[in-house]
Amino acid sequence: MAAVEAWFLGGPADGRLMAVEVATDGRPPTVVKLPQAGFYFGANEVAAPAVEHIYVLGKKLDDTEVYQYRPPTPAATD
Repeated sequence: MAAVEAWFLGGPADGRLMAVEVATDGRPPTVVKLPQAGFYFGANEVAAPAVEHIYVLGKKLDDTEVYQYRPPTPAATD
């Protein structure tokens, strides 16, 4: 697996450096989705659906790809 080092800004992965897999031509993806991770302890028998945190590729900084967090848009109300 070919990968590049990427820096994640904002959101739950703020300030983290992580490897991101690149395409066969060496380009990193324009969007990275990080699923919510952790343990479930609750009164309900079933956990709520996992949340995906979305990061969008921005400009490089010192040869490191930078991804910026995109918060979810509020659901439309009737």
